[in-house]
Amino acid sequence: MPSFNDFMDTLKPQITQFAETSLKNLSQAAVSDGQAFLADTQEDLERWTKLLATGDLTEKDFTWLVASKKDSAEMLALKQKGLAKVAVDQFTSGLVDIIVSTAIKTFL
Repeated sequence: MPSFNDFMDTLKPQITQFAETSLKNLSQAAVSDGQAFLADTQEDLERWTKLLATGDLTEKDFTWLVASKKDSAEMLALKQKGLAKVAVDQFTSGLVDIIVSTAIKTFL
């Protein structure tokens, strides 16, 4: 069974790649904010991925839980760079999608 560390090791480069392709000129700020979001949600993600792996949490429930954290994502570096709220929201949604898809691939 894969570990949470395996999940995080797979996830971090994907977030970097997503930041570089979606926000080319602000990729450093996007990577910074993406890593901060992971750090802020790490305890929840660890608990939820364990539940997902054991079947105590459905894909749908896991997706909902991760998406519920989207509102708490501060994305300070991107906001400081003057990125529009719509673009910040799109980046955050993409980040959630990557987290969910990586967890499903890793644990199911």
